[in-house]
Amino acid sequence: MNKEMNFSIVENLTNVGNSPLLQFSRIIINEDYRKKWNIYNENFICLTKNGELIRNTLYRIGGMGTPNLNKDKYFMLLKYVEAFYSEEIMKHSTNKDNKHLEGLWCILDENGNEIKTFDSILHSPYLIKNSVIYSHNSNYYNVVTDKLYCQSFDSMESTEFLFLDNKFDNDISKQGVMKINKKDGSWELFH
Repeated sequence: MNKEMNFSIVENLTNVGNSPLLQFSRIIINEDYRKKWNIYNENFICLTKNGELIRNTLYRIGGMGTPNLNKDKYFMLLKYVEAFYSEEIMKHSTNKDNKHLEGLWCILDENGNEIKTFDSILHSPYLIKNSVIYSHNSNYYNVVTDKLYCQSFDSMESTEFLFLDNKFDNDISKQGVMKINKKDGSWELFH
C-alpha cells in the first residue's frame, strides 16, 4: 500500500487480554483512498500486536474459516494490493477507472510475518491444518522452505503425519507413499 492510504484501528476483534499475541483489528479506511481505489468493502482488517499496527497492509478473512491466532502456527488471509484492470477487461466495462484493490491469498506465521503471497486470486492454496504443509494444484509444499514434496491426487492424514501417494513422480526413486511429519516437515518414503 502506498503512503496515501491511512486507516484508523476501530477495535481488536480477537480478545487475548494483555497478551503480546497477534490480533485482528477492524479498521476504517480514509475516504480519499476509498474513492481513488474504488473500495466498497467494509470488512477489511489489519494485524496488530498489543494494539500496535504490524504493517500498513489491508487483509480480509477468506471463506475457509477464521484462523485461531492463539493456536495456529500458520494461517491464511486475503491480502489486498493496489492493481489495475487490463485493457482487455476495461474494453467491456462501463466504468473507465481501472484502479482497484486485488485480493491475493497469503500464508502468514504466528507472528504475523508474510511467508508466501500467491500472484493471483485464482491460485487458491490449501493449508493442511496444524502443519507446515500447503497444497496448490495437487502439489504439496513446505510452508517455510517452499520446497515441493510431490504431486499427489490421493492423501490421508493422521494427527502427526500426512501420507501422499506419489506414484507418478518423474523421479522413480521418489515413487511410493510419502510420510510427512506435520510439525517439522521431515519425510520418509515407503516403496
